[in-house]
Amino acid sequence: MDSLGYYYWIVGITALYLLFLLIQKRYRLLLPSTIHTFIWLVTAVLIIFELKGIGVTQQMSDKQFHLVSKLSCLIVCFSVIGFAIAHVFTAPKELVSWVNFIDKNVIDAILIKFRWIPYGCGIVGVILFAFLLSVMGDISSFGDYRRMALFTERVGFMSIVQRISGHINILGFFYLLLLGYKSGQEGIQLKTFFKYVILCSAINMSIGGRVWIVTSILPFMITYMFARHYSLMPEKIKKRDNRKFLMIFLLSISMFSIIGLLRGDEKDETNFVDKFLYLTDGSKMTNMVLSQYPENMYELEYGRSEFLYPFIGSPMAEKFQESIAHDPGLSVTVKSIMPYLYFDFGVWGGVVMWGIICFIIEYFCIRFKYGCSIMGLLWFGQLAYLLFQTPVGHIFSVNTPVFEWLILIFIFRKWIFRNIPNVQQYI
Repeated sequence: MDSLGYYYWIVGITALYLLFLLIQKRYRLLLPSTIHTFIWLVTAVLIIFELKGIGVTQQMSDKQFHLVSKLSCLIVCFSVIGFAIAHVFTAPKELVSWVNFIDKNVIDAILIKFRWIPYGCGIVGVILFAFLLSVMGDISSFGDYRRMALFTERVGFMSIVQRISGHINILGFFYLLLLGYKSGQEGIQLKTFFKYVILCSAINMSIGGRVWIVTSILPFMITYMFARHYSLMPEKIKKRDNRKFLMIFLLSISMFSIIGLLRGDEKDETNFVDKFLYLTDGSKMTNMVLSQYPENMYELEYGRSEFLYPFIGSPMAEKFQESIAHDPGLSVTVKSIMPYLYFDFGVWGGVVMWGIICFIIEYFCIRFKYGCSIMGLLWFGQLAYLLFQTPVGHIFSVNTPVFEWLILIFIFRKWIFRNIPNVQQYI
């Protein structure tokens, strides 16, 4: 089977599974299964467009995906199996359990107490933006700014600001989760929504990125859909929110494409679809990995690449990175989750492990929604969000600091949430 055939299978499998979730009305919750399946459906459709030359300026050859296409198809198949088994295991609890809500006054008090977090994100974002402008001098295009922002080394005071930015960005993520939970019970206030999304996105905006559009809106929508599904929100407010959600969705899609166009080289002919092909880069990079390092030609790392990379590193991942270090473009191109699974367990071992990971994440995400606690809500949001970047990112490495923060918040939760009325029963 050629690459196109495998991607047709991916589209069929993901579309059928999403249709099943729709029929079961599970689409009302943005669970890991929903987000993972949808993002792979979009990725597969975009790759088909590239292979067939539909709506893109440059058609790709089968050689770009001839090895990764089968691996991608297996990844999707085993993920669906893992998700389905998780729902079988949680079915008894879902039949007899009801989701209780954290008191709205408690959520309000937390949001007020920690409103310095989004403002802190905004201030740090402005500082980083001012620093980059000061060292770059004259820049001819937004694309030049983006490239310089990625490669400019932060030293001295700015290196401290850079480290702080990563941590306060995580706290901004948590703030948006709580804001979404509140909005799911009371309705979306557009002014408040845009205000805090922009503030919490300022750090990522400062480096000329565009993924912030999704990474800021998605956490809000995860807990919004969760709270809305189980709350007694009047139908009138729900219909009003539907119109607001449609506006947010269309605006987000437009901004993603516009920023991509602004970053593009003026000499290059690009179109609307091209600016979404970012999602296909991870598959192309994985195809390079499979070509350079055939199975049985290297020693499996058994979790070192996938899970322990932030702590002890991965010889194979570092070896591949060194092999493309001469090309700045390739060096910063997204890699997806697939190379790390491959380095650790090979093809079949990797896809089986991915199925197990999907089962674990889905299972615990469903269990956390019944916790009626602030920590349970944060864990629910993080696990639901976790699989979003699997086609383009090393999700466990990127999210290691988030898990560390969740552990720290749990340990010091009584001190962190002190002086908030009635909060003790929810921590």
